[in-house]
Amino acid sequence: MRIRNRNFGTLGVAARHDQPSIHSAGRRVGYVLVIGAALAVVTPFSAAIAQSQPFVASGSPNQVAVATALQSLPARSPLRTSLQSQWPTDPASARAGYDRLSGEIHAAVGTQMIEDSHFARDMSFARLSCAAGCADGSHLWGQATGGWSQQGNNGNAGAITRDMGGVMGGVDTLIFHNSWRVGLLFGYDHSTLTADSRDSTASTHDTTYGAYAGTQWGALTLKLGAAYVRHDISTDRFVQVPGLAAAHVGTDYYGDTAQVFGELGYGVRWGGSTWQPYLQLAQVRQNFESFHESGSPAALLGRSHEADVTYSTLGVHFVADSFQLGNISVNARAGIGWRHAMGDVDVDHALAFRAGGSYYNLNGLVVSRNVGVLDAGLDFTLAPDAVVSLSYTGQAGSQRTVDQDLTLAMSVRF
Repeated sequence: MRIRNRNFGTLGVAARHDQPSIHSAGRRVGYVLVIGAALAVVTPFSAAIAQSQPFVASGSPNQVAVATALQSLPARSPLRTSLQSQWPTDPASARAGYDRLSGEIHAAVGTQMIEDSHFARDMSFARLSCAAGCADGSHLWGQATGGWSQQGNNGNAGAITRDMGGVMGGVDTLIFHNSWRVGLLFGYDHSTLTADSRDSTASTHDTTYGAYAGTQWGALTLKLGAAYVRHDISTDRFVQVPGLAAAHVGTDYYGDTAQVFGELGYGVRWGGSTWQPYLQLAQVRQNFESFHESGSPAALLGRSHEADVTYSTLGVHFVADSFQLGNISVNARAGIGWRHAMGDVDVDHALAFRAGGSYYNLNGLVVSRNVGVLDAGLDFTLAPDAVVSLSYTGQAGSQRTVDQDLTLAMSVRF
């Protein structure tokens, strides 16, 4: 007698479905092997990419430009090798390093020389104003000027301060039946620029040559002039970044600033004084030659560059009638104006590392587009043919620009 187990078949089927098949296990092992092999290949490849691109391009336009230039250095460049071995991964520290390497002081010099072009214009216009003692005859004159200026950080370029001192002199006379006054001027000054946030300084020795002429038709006055300034420039940067030994990097090169300018005014008598609304125009052209720095593997090359800026100024001159101070006749004068700049106000330089790589465009502080100008002065007639003048000029405008100058001048008629 045979006994059949009715559940046998069911139990057998259940057992077969619960066991993993040999093919499924093989597929899982294959997946693990493929993923492991991929990781083994990708991991060193990713590390190689990270090592070849240590200079992250982030931050201000100048910082991005420097980072891109560093990334373009040849792979075996000693500068690149030294920097990337210790370059900070912290973004703030990396951006500070880009600023120290940038060479921003060169662009700052270009901006400041355009801003300082007003000195030759101001002196020419002052000589043609003849507020006291120069209504007739020929005159020999000279002046000494000291000044200080500052322009604030604009989020891309760092703040700059400038100290200057100089002398200027010339001779003028009347021609064409005493209807035109014409003159020549010559000047020399020395300026020091400091960019503390970039550990950089620059000094310039500037020689100025100019000519001016003016006439008057009733209440209408016309003043014209031209000037050329030769700049002898020296720069010094203290470069201290991870991967490089701290060192001073410097160079010497030349530049020039040329300009033509004019003023049209109309005088009006009011009470015991003369008021003269005026319009000034000036066209300024700047050229800087190429240069190469030395002193560190981070030294730079600079291409020659040029910039053209047009100034327009609206304002009013005020001259009070002379009064007596003891035995000395005194004239008081003042003026206020608004100056606007157009053209290549965003001065940039094309720079590159001497170690190789691509050039990058670096922008300095922008030439102030809008500036308020205030001047005031006293003219002391010490003798019939001798006048001593003391003048102050102050400027304030966009980019947190402040400029103050004090001038002592003397004119002798002969």
